[in-house]
Amino acid sequence: MSKELPTPMKTLGEVSAELLEAFKKLREVAQKPGRLDKKTKRLALTAAYASIGCVDCLAGCIIEGLREGIDLNELLEAASIAVLVHGAEAVITIHKAVSIVKTKMK
Repeated sequence: MSKELPTPMKTLGEVSAELLEAFKKLREVAQKPGRLDKKTKRLALTAAYASIGCVDCLAGCIIEGLREGIDLNELLEAASIAVLVHGAEAVITIHKAVSIVKTKMK
């Protein structure tokens, strides 16, 4: 899990440090390997973030996946599943997120 805190989470922390800590704990527990391994959970998160249209969430998820050793093509294939759920908007979200990833990974 990335140690870098996204800006919206920093804002949450300014409002309530306790709520931020609870969210971070939930995130840690939800991503912990269980019946599904870490990679499968990362791929599922990638599809979910693409589906809801959160560009920054998707870009962060892809970057974390790359750092965990997941191939970019696997992450993008998982993200493309969102097209079935959310149509063309998911395509735009994926495109914008990949642009962010390319910029940050230079």
